[in-house]
Amino acid sequence: MTRTLPAAAEIQAALDEAWRIGRDRCGDGRVADYIPELARVDPSLFGIAIHTVDGQCFSAGDADYRFTLQSASKVFSLSAVVADSGETVFEHMSVEPSGDAFFSIVKLEEEKGQPRNPYINAGAILTSSHLPGETADQKIRHFRTFLASASGMDRDAFPVSEAVYRSEADTGHRNRALAEIMRHHKVIPDVEVAVETYFRQCAVTCTAESLARTSLYLANGGKDPLTGKRLITPATNHGVVALMATSGMYDEVGSHAIEVGLPSKSSVSGAVLAVAPGRLTIAGFGPALGPMGNSIGAMKALGALAERLELSVYR
Repeated sequence: MTRTLPAAAEIQAALDEAWRIGRDRCGDGRVADYIPELARVDPSLFGIAIHTVDGQCFSAGDADYRFTLQSASKVFSLSAVVADSGETVFEHMSVEPSGDAFFSIVKLEEEKGQPRNPYINAGAILTSSHLPGETADQKIRHFRTFLASASGMDRDAFPVSEAVYRSEADTGHRNRALAEIMRHHKVIPDVEVAVETYFRQCAVTCTAESLARTSLYLANGGKDPLTGKRLITPATNHGVVALMATSGMYDEVGSHAIEVGLPSKSSVSGAVLAVAPGRLTIAGFGPALGPMGNSIGAMKALGALAERLELSVYR
C-alpha cells in the first residue's frame, strides 16, 4: 500500500539540503583507482534524484551526469534472472551476509564455490551467468532490455562504456579467480562468458535520474507504478529488496541501517540506490568513496533525507 508522501515543495527542499550536505563531504573521499578508468572521474561531482511511486521526480546537483552502474547493476541482473527463470540461481547460492570484503575469495573456497549472496562479486558473477543467452553479447542485450522495460525508456538509454569495460577486463584478475573457483566446484560452466557478461554489466551507464526511475518497481512490489507493467512477482521483489537491506552496503550495512534505515545498494563508481517501499526511490552519485568503498556524499545525503522525510523502514 502506498504511504502518504510529503508535499512536492517539502521533498525538493529536503533534497536540496541533503545535496548540500553530501557535496560538502565529497572532499573527504577518494575515487576508486583499482579500475583505471574510474580513477579519471572528477571526485567533486555529486548529484541525487528522487522518483516517487505517484510519478513525481526531483533532482539536485549532477543528477544528469552519466556514470557506470558497477555493483548497483547487481540488483537489476538478479531481477532479470528471476523474472526469466525463477529462483534456480539460488540452488548454488545463499542469501546471507558475507562478513568479508565484496571481492573476497576466502569464503567462496571454504564453502565449495557457493557464494554467500548475489550482491557480492562471486554471487553477481553467478547471477550474470544465468542471464538468458549463450554469449555475453546476448546476455547483456537481455540485461539492457530489462533496464529499458523497467524504466519505460529505450535500451539505448543504457549504453555500455567500452572504455570502462576494457579497463575492468584488463584488471579483473580477482573476479576471474572467483569464477574459476566456481567452475572448479561445477557452479558455473563457462568462466569467460560469465566474467565478460559481468564486466559489461558493470560498465552499463545511466544517470542518477534514470537510476531512480528504473528502480521504481522495487518500491512498488515489483510492478512499475507509472506503466503498470509487472517486472517481478511481489514475493521475488520482497527478496531482492530484503537482500539490499542485509547485504547491499558491504561492510557498512549495519551503520547504514542505523543512520539511513533504507534497503540500499552501493557501487564503486559512487552510485548508491535506496528504496523506501511504497513511497519512493533515491539514487545518489558521488565518486568520492570512503574507506569501505561507498560514496561519502551519497551516504550522508541519504541520512539527511531519511531523517527529514521520515523514510526509515525501522521507524
